[in-house]
Amino acid sequence: MELARQQVEGGAHALDISVAVTERADEIELMRRVVKKLASGVEAPLVIDTTEPDVMEAALKIAPGRCLLNSTHLESGREKADRVFEIARRFNAAVLVLTIDERGMAKTAQEKLSVAHRIHDIAVREHGLTPDALVFDTLTFTLATGDPEFSDSATATLDGIRLIKEQLPGVLTSLGVSNISFGLDPAARPVLNSVMLYHAVLAGLDMAIVNPAHITPYAEIPLEQRQLAEDLIFNRHPDALQRLIEFFGSAGKGAFQTESTTSDPTAGMTPSQRLQWRILHRHKEGVEADIDAILAEDGRVSQHETAVHILNQVLLPAMKEVGDRFGAGELILPFVLQSAEVMKKAVVHVEKYLERKEGTSKGTVVLATVYGDVHDIGKNLVKTILSNNGYAVIDLGKQVPAEVIITRAEHEQADAIGLSALLVNTSKQMPLIVNELQRRGLKFPVLVGGAAINRRFGWRILDTDAGQSYAPGVFYCKDAFEGLEVMEALIDPQQRLKLLERLHSEAENERGRSLPTGSQTNSSQDKPALPSILASKHQLDIPVPPAWGPRLVSHMPLEIVFKHISKNELFRLSWGAKNAHGKEWERLKAEFETRLDRMVRQALNEAWLEPQGVYGYWPCQSQGEDLILYDPEAVDLRSIAARFTCPRQPSGDRLCLADYFAPVDSGIVDVVALQVVTVGQGATDRFDSLQAAGDITEAYFSHGLAVQTAEATAEYLHRHIRRELGLPAGRGKRYSWGYPSIPDLEHHRLVFDLLPAERDLGISLTSAFQIIPEQSTAAIIIHHPAARYFTIGENRLEQLTK
Repeated sequence: MELARQQVEGGAHALDISVAVTERADEIELMRRVVKKLASGVEAPLVIDTTEPDVMEAALKIAPGRCLLNSTHLESGREKADRVFEIARRFNAAVLVLTIDERGMAKTAQEKLSVAHRIHDIAVREHGLTPDALVFDTLTFTLATGDPEFSDSATATLDGIRLIKEQLPGVLTSLGVSNISFGLDPAARPVLNSVMLYHAVLAGLDMAIVNPAHITPYAEIPLEQRQLAEDLIFNRHPDALQRLIEFFGSAGKGAFQTESTTSDPTAGMTPSQRLQWRILHRHKEGVEADIDAILAEDGRVSQHETAVHILNQVLLPAMKEVGDRFGAGELILPFVLQSAEVMKKAVVHVEKYLERKEGTSKGTVVLATVYGDVHDIGKNLVKTILSNNGYAVIDLGKQVPAEVIITRAEHEQADAIGLSALLVNTSKQMPLIVNELQRRGLKFPVLVGGAAINRRFGWRILDTDAGQSYAPGVFYCKDAFEGLEVMEALIDPQQRLKLLERLHSEAENERGRSLPTGSQTNSSQDKPALPSILASKHQLDIPVPPAWGPRLVSHMPLEIVFKHISKNELFRLSWGAKNAHGKEWERLKAEFETRLDRMVRQALNEAWLEPQGVYGYWPCQSQGEDLILYDPEAVDLRSIAARFTCPRQPSGDRLCLADYFAPVDSGIVDVVALQVVTVGQGATDRFDSLQAAGDITEAYFSHGLAVQTAEATAEYLHRHIRRELGLPAGRGKRYSWGYPSIPDLEHHRLVFDLLPAERDLGISLTSAFQIIPEQSTAAIIIHHPAARYFTIGENRLEQLTK
């Protein structure tokens, strides 16, 4: 609410509401809550920003005024656009529409007009929307690349706005103006954006996405700068881009002059201040010289005392500030890792002057990824942050049995045990370890973290099988810095007492919240009827595969696979920029684009990513919550090849994946596709070698690219399967085990029995049924047109964990 009020007071005419986050599956409920809260406290209209029509509908049911839906287009055909327009008509909403069709983003003015005409006819003539319910974004491309293909793109955008306003009376137009200058010097961007906005308004632009602080009235821009910008926008000279770059790269930036980058930002600082600055700003060079300067100037009795002072009063406070900035969303994770590398270099130099005495380590933590789990990127980050903040970390690696963890903690007399797990199935090792510690009477605090768990999980596993609460505490840590915060409290007796009191109080509240009320019942007659996904549709629309059984794709062109990478997921999720926005996001995107280009060329040259896969088709039927796959060589379908039991939602729609297939009693034989892909062992080997060499930042980026390349490989093969089955756009959903709809990783064994992944791809399964190497995935493809993604509910996940 406070942020919304600030935006309105700052001049915003509308508030864009987006609540979709990958780690949560309750976008509808979040949207309802946010819209309801805002509707009672701000008068500005809301822009419902989501890709899901169901979320749009939920928001419009709550919002009291007229809303703008952001957004739709025809990239995948009409199906989704029709749904959005139908919702808009029912709730009197406006729709932001992009000039994109099945061929991609329209580039010329005529193409933009053609797509707009088509969308206009669908929305107005078929769905009955009024023209003023349509807001056309004609889109613009950056002029910073110098690519001849886009040299006239700004003119095409302006002409597109003009043509749409002329030929489609009543419609509105919008534009994300700053895209025009993406990638240019920060000093040049406000000028180019301001000039582009001026000409777009002249062409008929109705609304713009801009930061008012970065827009200058056209008349106030110096004439020379206006002309440089207009030469580029209207492509008047072949060297217009070069002229602009040279002007803003020189001393002639005039009113838009930014702070000089040539001056030394550390000028006038003491050696201690310089050292802290280098850690905060990720500059390795000069670290040793600063430390030596402090040692030379300091008047303490011994170099050991000075070294302790540097560690405790200079280095550790600097890393704490890095952590605080990360927690506040001011730094992305790769920047934290770069600061950690500077810190590590500094600590190595300081240690030369330390006499190994008690007190040089703040405490000892035994760290491990639990048994059966092959993922350790999160654990490695925790190790880096704890080590750089003065803790001795005993890293036991991944897939570590409970007995090894406990025995090593006893041997090291550890101050705490840290446990990491990625998935639901492997997180069940955590309560097992807590129970064993309780049984042996050991007193190690346990820190737990990972994608599969949350704070409530930590509270729940505090209760042991013996009916007692684990007194030393089980602390959920959402990231490495919360782990550091917990450790700092645990080593301070007074803080530790307060931390434990708060933990046990929160756990007690959770126990009370989890108790069933008297009105609850497990009676089957109170449950809603199971969904009815009629088999009659299958009679008309069951695709026919080209052949039954498995087949190998031994090589997938890496250049083609890279085209299927979602850069947004790579940059935001795998490379840590999920909380970056505005100028910071644009800057990071440009930086990440450069890095991605370099890493792609490196992967192509060095072949450390090798996409390959196996897939196949099986005749199948459903029976309750079971999906039965038959041996395709058995004519009578009496030979069952595999049986997958799929969990059902305990409430709500009560969905189950088996519902999307023809039931046994229908007499109809359905078809299902399975796939397994990998990018090979080379990705893991590269990550391990970089980690061993101390290049943790490059290891982090390599891991992220490998993960997203594996997903791109899965998408590449998925699209091939959809083509072979003749499925239209939007049909043929892909589900991977370990995710909410099918959380049971034991199914991987069934998939590997059907597909020769171990023999032909050289991959394998752990005892917990995770795939090795880590950058590999298995999936089932469901062709039913009504198939959708869903969660099975926290209670059911809890049962699976137990």
